[in-house]
Amino acid sequence: MKEQITPCLWFDGQAQEAAKLYCSVFNDAKIVAQSPIVTEISVSGHSITLLDGGPQYQPNPSISFYYICESMDELNRIWKAFLPEGDVLMELGSYPWGEHYGWIADKFGISWQLALGKISDVGQKITPCMLFTGREYGKADEAIEHYTSVFNDAKVEGILRYGADEHPDKEGCIKHAQIELNGQKFMLMESAADHRFAFSEGISLTVHCETQAEIDHYWSLLTENGGKESMCGWLKDRFGVSWQIIPNVLGQIMSDPAKAGKAAQAFMSMRKLNIEQIVQASIA
Repeated sequence: MKEQITPCLWFDGQAQEAAKLYCSVFNDAKIVAQSPIVTEISVSGHSITLLDGGPQYQPNPSISFYYICESMDELNRIWKAFLPEGDVLMELGSYPWGEHYGWIADKFGISWQLALGKISDVGQKITPCMLFTGREYGKADEAIEHYTSVFNDAKVEGILRYGADEHPDKEGCIKHAQIELNGQKFMLMESAADHRFAFSEGISLTVHCETQAEIDHYWSLLTENGGKESMCGWLKDRFGVSWQIIPNVLGQIMSDPAKAGKAAQAFMSMRKLNIEQIVQASIA
């Protein structure tokens, strides 16, 4: 199944360097497309976009990636590769939820939760994980309800809540949850600790759409009740999570040098993308 929702990682001139690192460290990883601004990689069948957007935004642990290692050799190899110039958020060790687990930000600021296990434990090799903290603390339940109403084939697969004695977190808040959207897994957590980060454009989620009706659907629902429109298909939902709502045909057009410039000129002036207007501009 082709993924409909894929992560986009924001870099400042380091996307190609990061792609080379990831492809050298992760199993079954390769670069599938590359341009001066965008590098696309595939890791165990998962698509990830690396965008050289400039210094404006930086990734942070508000969205991390839970990565299942199927052997200790794999886990140790990745950990050792990310440790130089990286930032250890949770030491590699034994925890109640896993005998071998560690949370580390690599030198580019991308955060990885590395865990020894079986892919069947989660259902996929790499899973985006949203951490609700600061002003968004306590809103994960609302986010689960919202996201599962927006996307097709959605379901809640499990929720683990904090108990009464887990200060500073509030009893009933979400310690860990897993949901499925359009056949893809996502995790959500909440933390009352004093984290100095929040959701940002540093890591966004791209929704790939076949039709204008799909674009209209996702744009309308994800910007409602406090969401914010941005430019070029970007938006923020009510929780501050950044999304890109992009038509599949755009990739085809932008790969054609005769059409790319005209198409770019058209969509750069748009908020919500209009497929027909982009197509017509590309052939004008």
